[in-house]
Amino acid sequence: MLKNFVHQIDTMNTVGGGTTATRVDVLKEVDRLVIEVNAPTVHSDSFNIYLRGNQLIVYTVLNDTEAMGELENRAARHTTPMFNRMFDVPPHVDREQIDAIFEDGYLRVILPFSEGESAEVKRIDIREY
Repeated sequence: MLKNFVHQIDTMNTVGGGTTATRVDVLKEVDRLVIEVNAPTVHSDSFNIYLRGNQLIVYTVLNDTEAMGELENRAARHTTPMFNRMFDVPPHVDREQIDAIFEDGYLRVILPFSEGESAEVKRIDIREY
């Protein structure tokens, strides 16, 4: 019970602002755009990235999986939204080559330039080093 209480306090501290804020930078390079997201203490599996039409959606959720009890042996899942941002994707970005890398607490989404435009929805997987 005490463990659940401490975890709830930690969750509320994160939701209430905690001690760090998420920082986002969009860098335009010669051959690509790079979106850098710095969200200290957020793990790579909390990030989600989707490409829908001409929008890239990046968001994080805080997932909590705790055992409900020894008798039930069930898991309860509590999800708390932490960060949500949408980016316009220029038509000259190669949608098939979009990549995401999580390293040293930074999420980097790389959008290389090319010719063409697409309207399909695509999930971007995150590689972790």
